[in-house]
Amino acid sequence: MNLKPDSLVHRFLREESGQILPWVVILITMIFAGISALVVDVGRAVVAYHMLQASSDAAVMAGVYIMPTATSSSAVTNQAIAYSSVPGNKNASTSMLPNAAMVTGYPKLYCSSTAALAGAACSAALNANAIVVSQTLNLPMYFGSIIGVPTMTITATSTASMRGAQTAPYNIAIVIDTTASMQSPDTTTDCSQARIRCALIGVQSLLDGLSPCTSTSTSTTCTAYDSVSLFTYPAIQANTASADSDCSGSTNPTIVNYSTPAPGATWTPTNFTSSNTTYQVTTYLSDWSSNNKEIGTTGTGSFNNTSVLTRAAGASKSTGCSLNTGMQAIGGKGTYFAGAIYAATSSLVAQQAANPSSKNALIILSDGDANATSGHMTASDGLTLTSTGVYPSVHDQCHQAITAAQYAAGLKDSSGNPDTTVYTIAYGANTSSSGSCTSDSPAISACNTLKQMASSSSTFYSTDGTSGCAANTAFSGLSGIFGAITTSFTRPRLMANGTP
Repeated sequence: MNLKPDSLVHRFLREESGQILPWVVILITMIFAGISALVVDVGRAVVAYHMLQASSDAAVMAGVYIMPTATSSSAVTNQAIAYSSVPGNKNASTSMLPNAAMVTGYPKLYCSSTAALAGAACSAALNANAIVVSQTLNLPMYFGSIIGVPTMTITATSTASMRGAQTAPYNIAIVIDTTASMQSPDTTTDCSQARIRCALIGVQSLLDGLSPCTSTSTSTTCTAYDSVSLFTYPAIQANTASADSDCSGSTNPTIVNYSTPAPGATWTPTNFTSSNTTYQVTTYLSDWSSNNKEIGTTGTGSFNNTSVLTRAAGASKSTGCSLNTGMQAIGGKGTYFAGAIYAATSSLVAQQAANPSSKNALIILSDGDANATSGHMTASDGLTLTSTGVYPSVHDQCHQAITAAQYAAGLKDSSGNPDTTVYTIAYGANTSSSGSCTSDSPAISACNTLKQMASSSSTFYSTDGTSGCAANTAFSGLSGIFGAITTSFTRPRLMANGTP
């Protein structure tokens, strides 16, 4: 075809404008592809970092959770590693964290002065109250390798202190078995005295770690924080309760038949000047410290020798007080503790109503073997002793105690959350269903009774260690058990990395 110089086709073929357009299209495509690749790789890295940080947080919290009861640093570090992202552990991820590793030297335990000031005393067994976990990861890049960046190194570090900071003030009702069996000698490693005395030494351990007054209180004025009331069974005549706290050691409360307060009955403070029947030895008190300060290892207080609570717990060093004073194990009415549990529960409800921001704890120490006879029990509050095993009854006495404790644990606060934690301590409890709880059908052992009474397996304790009537965590004696219960009122918490 012969093209004329001015033809349309000729002009089109000779036109040079717009030839850069294809290159612009190619360049824009490459830029968007590069940005997309960057977004994908960086996005994966961000997600991986947050996962690694979350698992580091989980690891330190798991470690400090067992610190108060751990006897070796390896137990704590192994617990922390178990919740890490290191392959094979609970928070490992083969897709997002394929080669996570613990940084050399971690997990690391140390004694934090900051945490100690907040109430988390350094564990004597570990010389530590805090733990640091640091994990690292070389994350493969999908597109970064094209530009010479095959991996991205990510590191996440977390620090936490063990339980020590209280979440709220506590109202604590302690029900102590004072039946005749508590006169027998204790055989645990931390106490070689009568069992009632060992129980009171345990109560002292609990008081050591509580905060009687707010931080704004002075040595002479106390704005109550934690408060404690002691209960007993068998029941006693109210106007003789002072015999458990007068340090005389020569007189005892008058033991009376078991009464049967109605579940959920409105609590009214016991009139200790009357001859009424009561289970309460002391009202709720916060005066056990001499200067209103915490007594424990980081505290500066000491026991107030004139406090009724201090005296009933056998901790007073006043003239006339001795190791044999305090609550006495008189016995004489068998064991029936469902009524004492209902009484203590009702008192906690009233105490919390007066202190709306507080929490409740019910601690029950017993051998668990309920065996009272009809002659030891008195119907009251319009209730009649039954033969059906329904409270109050001489039948199914251990199951009645379980029902009473579960009633306490099931109480809810205004938001619908459980507000009373039930702790039980099996003190030499029988493990045979044929040798204990003889009034019950179906048969149940004293040990199993106390297990079922606790709010959970973690709030059941036993002096039997790892055999017989064993709990989840073994302790050598009551001091360790009560100390662990005190610690459970507090919470572990994350701290800023590098906190001294």
